[in-house]
Amino acid sequence: MNLYLRKRFVYGFFVGFWLCAGNPARANQPCVQDDTNQTVCAQQAQRVLVLAPHLTEIVDFVGGMSKVIAVDGSSNFPESVNTLPKLGNPWMLSAESILARKPDLVLVWQSGISMQVVAQLRKAGVPVFVSEPKKIEQVATTMRRVSKLLGTEQGSASRIDDWLQQFEALRAEYRGRTQVPVFYQVWGQPLMTLGGQHAVSEVIGLCGGRNVFGDLPNLAAQVSVEGVLKRKPEVLLASGSGRDHQGFVVQWSAWPQIPAVKRNHVYTLPNDILVRNGPRLIQAAKLVCAHIEQARR
Repeated sequence: MNLYLRKRFVYGFFVGFWLCAGNPARANQPCVQDDTNQTVCAQQAQRVLVLAPHLTEIVDFVGGMSKVIAVDGSSNFPESVNTLPKLGNPWMLSAESILARKPDLVLVWQSGISMQVVAQLRKAGVPVFVSEPKKIEQVATTMRRVSKLLGTEQGSASRIDDWLQQFEALRAEYRGRTQVPVFYQVWGQPLMTLGGQHAVSEVIGLCGGRNVFGDLPNLAAQVSVEGVLKRKPEVLLASGSGRDHQGFVVQWSAWPQIPAVKRNHVYTLPNDILVRNGPRLIQAAKLVCAHIEQARR
């Protein structure tokens, strides 16, 4: 090691030592980096506000629901969240209304809240973890980070590893099979789909499918029926209940020239499990793979 590098090493060591010694409380806190590259530290969080459905499911998955004091209005899983106060749409919440709950940690979705409110909460001294997972691995990373903040890291580590391994098993099972073009409908009026940057596209891909709008740069985009016709999907997917499924089938029956319609490969998945980047994404992936496999036969 040359003299310059030796000096840098020694300097860095003592600076790090001084920072920890000068702020022992901070040194002992669990700290993680969120999806806005901000360092978030929370010591023994006991009053957690969760303001996004995927984060509510993640908190439950890593064993932290006993620390949650309130959730957003759209959180509906697990069933136990229905006993908690629901704060409505996070976009409509002010920093003051959140601070009134006296949280010691707030978990939010970057696309689902005003970042100005986030800044105000941080200025008031409240740790805010901002989440924006777009890929399966990023969902797992969010799980690990949240579990560390909640103090459930050791108890949930193997569960998170197993969750990821299930995706790898699907990827291995369907690797090399005939690629099937798939259209995923987010909304009917206007017609909306998801682009290649969303985890839905990754799920379709690991099943040996291809998102026909995977070339779109945006997470979500409005498309036309003509665009769907042109891309000739062999599977049509959407999320919804039984009544939604019938409406989905009727909607597309007007275009029997679409291969998926012609061969009756029009499917709906249970509400939320595919578009909500949380633990139930693996359940959705298994269903998507099964539907795509049906289209190969």
